[in-house]
Amino acid sequence: MRSEGAEGRSMTVLEEVGRFSARFGRDVVVERTVWRYYRLGVGPPIFWLTGGLRRGALGFAFLERLAAHHTVIAPDFPPVQTIDEFIVAFDAILLAEGIASFALCGQSYGGLLAQAYLAHRPEDVDRLILSSSGPADSGRAWLPAEHALIALARLLPEKTAKKLLVGGVLKAITLPGATHDDWARAITVVVQDELTRADVVSHFAVAADLIRKRSVAPAAFAAWPGRVSVLSAENDPTQGKKDVHRYERLFGRPVEVLSLGLMGHAAALFDPDGYVDVLERALA
Repeated sequence: MRSEGAEGRSMTVLEEVGRFSARFGRDVVVERTVWRYYRLGVGPPIFWLTGGLRRGALGFAFLERLAAHHTVIAPDFPPVQTIDEFIVAFDAILLAEGIASFALCGQSYGGLLAQAYLAHRPEDVDRLILSSSGPADSGRAWLPAEHALIALARLLPEKTAKKLLVGGVLKAITLPGATHDDWARAITVVVQDELTRADVVSHFAVAADLIRKRSVAPAAFAAWPGRVSVLSAENDPTQGKKDVHRYERLFGRPVEVLSLGLMGHAAALFDPDGYVDVLERALA
């Protein structure tokens, strides 16, 4: 259910995002970059990494539901260029909040970051939950494609460059009928007014850096005793048939697969109640 605005009407998505950010938002400066993140709730901690739209506050509805039983930490993504910058910032955020051990969750692009972060500090993560994501162990054969996308992002007009980042995301998203126009406006504002060319370059540069470093590999998880859960929707075009087998090979153990049914790629945004029900099962 949406919050009510000053006139007693339901808030728009953008108003909800603003309310959520004002209430729960915090900042930390890491190597002269400001990292915005959100802390809410009380209970076992969850570190949530959002997807390609790079703004954690878009998940206001499901994050507040999740916070009923958990401490939730969810950062935005500024346009840094390396995976190490993400890792150093994540360490700083968790240190600032006094979080030493936690469940690690990543959605879509955030799932790739989550796998890299788990490889960095496996001793502090009790479980990994990957939602509408894919294995982050792509071989170096993918580097030319990433480098080509980086070059395009730098050369194309900014409006066109942004389509490299959000085009695939938007194709994977089915906006809910009742709030279609409201969500479409919110996403348009984020893409047109908040994201920049630097965000597009960051998206592909960090992926390329992750491939080059090859830190996400079976050896990184061999001694880790934790659990892996994969949340996947039947109508999510980003999900590959071989992903589960690749995950099991990467992590060296069976993975728990939980169905999101027909909730789609962006279930966390558009079906917060249903999504949290499935996520709570993975956290149980």
